[in-house]
Amino acid sequence: MAFSKQELRKVISIYPGREVKKGLESLYKKVEKHLSDEGNLLQVVWRAMQEEFIRQYKSLEDMIQRCYPGSLITLDFSMSDILEYFSDIARSH
Repeated sequence: MAFSKQELRKVISIYPGREVKKGLESLYKKVEKHLSDEGNLLQVVWRAMQEEFIRQYKSLEDMIQRCYPGSLITLDFSMSDILEYFSDIARSH
C-alpha cells in the first residue's frame, strides 16, 4: 500500500506485452548461445524458465489483487499471452 494506484499503473505501463516478449526473446538468445552445443538441454532450460516466469506472474497478479482489491488493475499481458510468447520464441529458433 506504499504506492498509489496511479503509481502502480505507471509502473505497469512501462512493461507492455510487446516489451516483455522482446525481453524474453533477448533472454532466449543468451541461453541459446550458452547451450547451443548441449542438444536438448535448451528445451529443458526454456521450459523451466517458462514455469518460473509463470510462477512470478501469478505471484505478482495475486499481490496486486491483495493490495488493491477491486481496483481492476492488471498487468498488460495475460497468462495466455505468456504461453504464446514462450511458444512463439521457441518455434522461431
